[in-house]
Amino acid sequence: MPLSNAAAAAALCFATIPLASAATAQAPAAAEVADQVAEAIVAWTDDHEGGRLAPHGPLDKSSRLRPRYVAMAQAAGFLSDAEFERLTHLDVLQKLLFYAEKNPGPALTEAVLGVAAAGLDGSVLDRDSLELRELGHWTLMRVEDQSSWFVILRAAAGERVPVLDQLRPAPDHDEAVSVGAARRVAALRLLGQRGLPVFRSTLEAALEDREPRVRLGAAEALQPPWRLATVQQVARLLAGERHPVVSQALVRLLLRMLERPPEELGDDDRQALVEGALAQFGRAGWRTDMDLLDVVEAFPHKAAIPRLIELLDLEQKNPDALVTAINKRASPLLRERAGGLLKAMTGALVPVDDVAAWRAFWAAEKDRVVVPARLPKPDPEGTQVTFFGVPVKGGSIAFLIDTSGSMDDPPAGAPETGRRARRVATRLDAAKEQLVLATQAMLPQSQFLVLTFAGDARRWTQQPLKPSVRTTRSLTELLSRLNAHGGTNLYAGLVEALEAQDRRYGDGQLPQIDELFVLSDGEPTAGDVQDPEELLELVAAANKYAKVRIHAVFTGAGAGKGPDLLKRLAEQNGGVFVQR
Repeated sequence: MPLSNAAAAAALCFATIPLASAATAQAPAAAEVADQVAEAIVAWTDDHEGGRLAPHGPLDKSSRLRPRYVAMAQAAGFLSDAEFERLTHLDVLQKLLFYAEKNPGPALTEAVLGVAAAGLDGSVLDRDSLELRELGHWTLMRVEDQSSWFVILRAAAGERVPVLDQLRPAPDHDEAVSVGAARRVAALRLLGQRGLPVFRSTLEAALEDREPRVRLGAAEALQPPWRLATVQQVARLLAGERHPVVSQALVRLLLRMLERPPEELGDDDRQALVEGALAQFGRAGWRTDMDLLDVVEAFPHKAAIPRLIELLDLEQKNPDALVTAINKRASPLLRERAGGLLKAMTGALVPVDDVAAWRAFWAAEKDRVVVPARLPKPDPEGTQVTFFGVPVKGGSIAFLIDTSGSMDDPPAGAPETGRRARRVATRLDAAKEQLVLATQAMLPQSQFLVLTFAGDARRWTQQPLKPSVRTTRSLTELLSRLNAHGGTNLYAGLVEALEAQDRRYGDGQLPQIDELFVLSDGEPTAGDVQDPEELLELVAAANKYAKVRIHAVFTGAGAGKGPDLLKRLAEQNGGVFVQR
């Protein structure tokens, strides 16, 4: 089977990689065991992907309930009768992976690569799949076998090694020599983290792949030190990229490259790259524009000013109908930040929402404007709308309210929103009042959702609501039916609010909200995820490209894990934390 140009080039240099080969160390009998272990790992992964195996479920004695991999693991000598009911399926997989790590080879590498790609075709927040991907990834990262890394290299390039089709037979057409996007993404991550120069050409070739998820995986996998040719390639690809998530990844990659540029990249060349990136404003969606504002802040230049002024016009049109539809829902947070940068770059005291005044200012003053090399922190304009004192600035806002049993306790402090605020009996009553006051003061063009969480999560407004007198009446009637009960399943509430449960890796369908307010009075006590570190890690994965600004309000008393978790949640997602 012929190699792609990138893989072929890498293969020519592969002999120079300081990796040990296990081929000579493996006895014939061990080779048979290796094949059995590989088959068991493949069967284990297939059953998990098919929903037929729960990793943390116990290994049942009943022969009728045994997954396919069990017989294979027994034949290879990795399971005894005494271990049934004592081990979980994940325990057995870890035994198999340990063997694969200590006895590497092509067949086992192909099998473990399937573990490293587990769930990438499903939900990005499937906890079992996240755990499996880490297990598979680090098993392979510890392998020093040259033939194993050749398998990973070819997988990243989208090619299957023919001998491995014996483990998972492929149909007699083109798919027989191709590797799916999930495996390619897993292989690209491995190549990037390994960081050998010989792998760079494969990563660079993947940046230009037809499959968006592969391009995304390559952009996330590339690591410094950068080559000038790679920086120029990323800039060129960004100019033509229209996938909303891939374009975000390319902007972030280019910014990292410009912050730590190769030595041969001069100041003039860097400025040309920045100006080329700024030309992408409005072409791939408002979230990409938000990332481009990071480039403007890091490398302020006069050429950015007219583009920032155009960002203030949320009604601007784009020749691409899809981009126009995305930009039509652009967050006011984009205009807020663009306006802040404009003021920092020009010193002008022009209202952010007066686009005509900004255009007139620029026409009259552009020859006299001197942009500072380092921008002062933008001073955001005030707003009349607040929730527990936190400004509400988004265009599509979700309010996620804790309705667990402890919300029936008296509030820890007095609310601060509006003159009508009064002393209330319970924390939940305070949340209800603040929610009504906030929605009443919203701009007519904004919209909001209401969600609650206790033992589980519930979305009370299936479609976003526009603020109006009628909406206020309906909201008041809804809130009157909310009662405090049950535990605190914060994770379920966040997953529901971020619309992340069924979102796939690289999915361009991101949540409809741009700002989220989370109100709770305690630490998680219910649900699949209660550990603060794991919860924050999962939220980071769900919000990586969604760019939802998350604020947090703690209404409990004292210190502890609850307020600390909410504070970190807000800080890590661009929001504000308050304790009331």
